Amino acid sequence: MPVRKKKPAAAKSRPGWTEKSVLQLARKSIQALKPYVPGKSIEEVKAKYKPASVTKLGSNENPLGASDKVIAAVRDALPRMSLYPDGSSRDLRQALAERHGLHPDQIMVGNGSDEVLMLIAAAFLNPGEKVLISENTFSEYEFAGRVMDGAIVKIPLKRQRYDLAAFTRKLKLKPKLVFLCNPNNPTGAYFSHQELETLLRAAPAKTLVVVDEAYCEYADAPDFPRSLELLKRFPNLVISRTFSKIFGMAGLRLGYAFAHPLLIKETGRVKTPFNVNLLVQAGALAALSDTGFRSRSIANNRQGRSHLQKELAKRKLEFVPTQANFICFKVPRPAVDVCEEMLALGLIARALRSFGMDDWIRITIGTPKQNGLFLAALDAVLDL
Repeated sequence: MPVRKKKPAAAKSRPGWTEKSVLQLARKSIQALKPYVPGKSIEEVKAKYKPASVTKLGSNENPLGASDKVIAAVRDALPRMSLYPDGSSRDLRQALAERHGLHPDQIMVGNGSDEVLMLIAAAFLNPGEKVLISENTFSEYEFAGRVMDGAIVKIPLKRQRYDLAAFTRKLKLKPKLVFLCNPNNPTGAYFSHQELETLLRAAPAKTLVVVDEAYCEYADAPDFPRSLELLKRFPNLVISRTFSKIFGMAGLRLGYAFAHPLLIKETGRVKTPFNVNLLVQAGALAALSDTGFRSRSIANNRQGRSHLQKELAKRKLEFVPTQANFICFKVPRPAVDVCEEMLALGLIARALRSFGMDDWIRITIGTPKQNGLFLAALDAVLDL
């Protein structure tokens, strides 16, 4: 007599996911995180407005593009893409060390400065420890601190500049991390060598002072910090830089930092094994060798900076004198509206609402042609 198989028991229905149930699973600290707001892409503007052409000056990218040497090096490395990259980025770190007079053990690299900043926080910040940041600055400092459950302390700008005297006074809170942006994104203003040295002298030994110098290659102020000199004297100083700006490699993602070898060693514990890919490493080595491209980028920026600041002054628009590759200026009506109207004309600028500056716009310093297109669009929407 055949054995009758039992029917499988009906599966118990489970309630569907709800926002409340997912929030109960998630770490509490991330509820305070605000999503990063990027600048508008060329594709977005084309899809929405269908302009004849689009000029992108909203994301501080190098208007000269990338070095031909970088493009060739990436192309030559393509056949090796099936191989894992060098996990230690040995040749790249050696090249950076030679360029800056350091030892490779003083250098770490990451998938953009964003990752470098996050790795520093992941390695050293314990839950509840304080993080000093400025208001109206790059959002990734707050992001890195909050992801690691840090307690964020914000310090207002003073006349659109970092107030390092106020930062120094707040050192009494014994923060674990201090994030500084020099020149500041989005204002372009800078703090001096003396101001930074004064803060470092006052900082407790267990406070890490992280200076983000993403735009430092464009700075030519005589008193701009000589941070590598300070690195020799202050072991709690960390200097972050990037290949995204002066080297025109924003799409490849490569950041790096200089610090005491022991800080680099500890940060390496939280680094993923292959965080800088093979093509990026090849491109970066080529970028470091192309001094001509770097010089042309600086010269174009210097000329464009002078021109745009004069033109903004002619239009009686308040602006912040800049040491970066962008200019921050104030408009007489909501900046979001002004930028949206310029988008319809094919010009991408950055409204600074996400930075807490509702009436301000940041514009990348472009080529002479791009700068002319920006001024024409600005005149059209402001009826100047």
